[in-house]
Amino acid sequence: MKPSRLHGRTGACVPRRTCLKAVAAACFGTGTAALSAGETKPNRGNIRLGVDARVYAQFPLDEAVRRIKADGFASVLCCYEFADVRFDPAQPDWRAAEKIVGCFQKHGVRIAAIFGYVNVIDPNPARRQAGEARLHTLLKNWKRLGCNNVSTETGTFNEKSPWLDAPENYTEEGYRRCRDAFRGLAEVAKEAGAVLSIEAYWRNCIDSIDRAERLLREIDSPGLGLVMDPCNYFRKEDLPKMQSMLEEMFRRLGGWIVVAHAKDVKAAAEGTDLPAAGRGVLDYPLYLRLLARLGRPVDLIVEHLTLDDVPRARDFVLAHLNAI
Repeated sequence: MKPSRLHGRTGACVPRRTCLKAVAAACFGTGTAALSAGETKPNRGNIRLGVDARVYAQFPLDEAVRRIKADGFASVLCCYEFADVRFDPAQPDWRAAEKIVGCFQKHGVRIAAIFGYVNVIDPNPARRQAGEARLHTLLKNWKRLGCNNVSTETGTFNEKSPWLDAPENYTEEGYRRCRDAFRGLAEVAKEAGAVLSIEAYWRNCIDSIDRAERLLREIDSPGLGLVMDPCNYFRKEDLPKMQSMLEEMFRRLGGWIVVAHAKDVKAAAEGTDLPAAGRGVLDYPLYLRLLARLGRPVDLIVEHLTLDDVPRARDFVLAHLNAI
């Protein structure tokens, strides 16, 4: 959930494209690769396409949800902020929360994840405490927010930005401080019947497959899960070994996946950029096959896009899904 430009141009609601199977056949062919011994057959029906609702935040609530539905999305990552109504966890207005949740329910769009993103190891004490209070409010009150899954990043010791690295991130002491923060939050989630899903990122403290697996194993709580966003694990030098890394991610972390993200990755001067799906080099056929082999439903949230880019990004992901 690295920050992106979220304000697109307004305009007429884009209807859901049809004949996506034909698109998939034209782009990728109709054949499927043979399964290796012991592999589970991919079931694309387990993948439910969703979107980051912040893309539609410029609209009044009802119009935003209608557009989300018309654009073909079944679920959302929800930040509870729209042009005419807003829920702030720091000053909870539960009537606003009820209105937002009720609107999504009315239109048949499920809330797959609550936007809880905070820096749990922020070196600024006031910001860190405010972030912790935010997560406590969301986790303890998930029933009023329509979803028991609250997502967050894993944090950095960089004081200027939650998306920049710091030397302390990669130390054992830094890891232990991060683990201690999540252990406490996982207990809050467990007691509330919720799940805190963490999103690793190579510039944050949980920066790798190794650290993500270690954290999840050491805390070992039903209150802690994983946001699968493979783009976040790739440093620039990792891109040539993408296939093996994707397979390793799912082999080692697949059991903890609560929700997945759909964006992209490409090399950049300072490491990697994370553009919208279809604008980078992520191996989408492999990524989606691995998701489809999890053997359980999972919401795939399209993110890092602007409103005018929704149709293109959606159709790119759907075409790959229909090619499975």
